[in-house]
Amino acid sequence: MTHVHLRSRWLRPALTLVAVLVAYYAWPVHAEGAGLVAGVLVTLTAVALLGWAIAGQVRRHLVQGENLGLPALVTLLLVVIVVFAFGYYRLEVVDPGQMAGLETKTDALYFTMQMLTTVGLGDVYAVGQLARQLALVQMAFDLVFVAAAGSMLVGAVRERLRPPVEPGADQ
Repeated sequence: MTHVHLRSRWLRPALTLVAVLVAYYAWPVHAEGAGLVAGVLVTLTAVALLGWAIAGQVRRHLVQGENLGLPALVTLLLVVIVVFAFGYYRLEVVDPGQMAGLETKTDALYFTMQMLTTVGLGDVYAVGQLARQLALVQMAFDLVFVAAAGSMLVGAVRERLRPPVEPGADQ
């Protein structure tokens, strides 16, 4: 694969990341407006759609033998992070006290990354029952979908790094 082709292949996920982060920080979140339940339902619906999209990528690779769409998979994982972060932030704005230490959108991204990486530093954490339920949803999502996608990514990288087998060579 040429350097130019590799760069163009990863340009879309990089631009998507920038666009998603700009939208995340620009999207207004106010305590008034859509209620608590509506905000949670929107977050859960987005998470379900992202899970379906990730499962589709994995299924096409495993069942249909298609090449793994690494850029698409990475893009989906980046969007997952922002969706959960927005859900935590929205929850704290609409129902203050659900999250300890979460005051900004950056705090929400930080907490989401802690959950994803299982670091859990303890400076931002779920306090309220609804926040804990959302955290449980993220934990389950991460275990099922992110772990599967991560495993697929590692397998694809290993496959690409493996030296080519010469025809007729002993295996």
